[in-house]
Amino acid sequence: MSYSTPCACTTLRKAARAVTRFYDAAIERAGMTTTQFAVLRAAERAGTVTMSRVADDLVMDRTSLYRTVAPLLREGWLRCLPSDDDARAKCIVITPLGRSRIACAAKEWDAAQARMVAHIGRRQWGRLSASLLEIAEQVRTWTPEEIA
Repeated sequence: MSYSTPCACTTLRKAARAVTRFYDAAIERAGMTTTQFAVLRAAERAGTVTMSRVADDLVMDRTSLYRTVAPLLREGWLRCLPSDDDARAKCIVITPLGRSRIACAAKEWDAAQARMVAHIGRRQWGRLSASLLEIAEQVRTWTPEEIA
């Protein structure tokens, strides 16, 4: 095994943690984390949506999603409903209070996004984001046999 090339997993995780810290600091005053913000935005965009759909869309483990959603339910930012299509599935829907909280956080988020893109450079960010989205899509469809 050659270690001359940096480990893709470690490098991507380090970048993700650094960027997450930056955005977490930006929306800290809104009383939420970047993961909670992403879940609220997903619910806002989708309307009533199953938890499994949100987990899939955000490439999250369902258990991680449940841990993220629990305080949002307690705060009244989300409501949990049974699915009309599957008795085993739970749906989430953003509440008016959740909409107001995300609007508050979105101002800070947008400012952080503008700073991040300006620092990286708009063209470089466009290429990088396209590459990262492509990687995420490819990897999430791999079977264990393809990885081996």
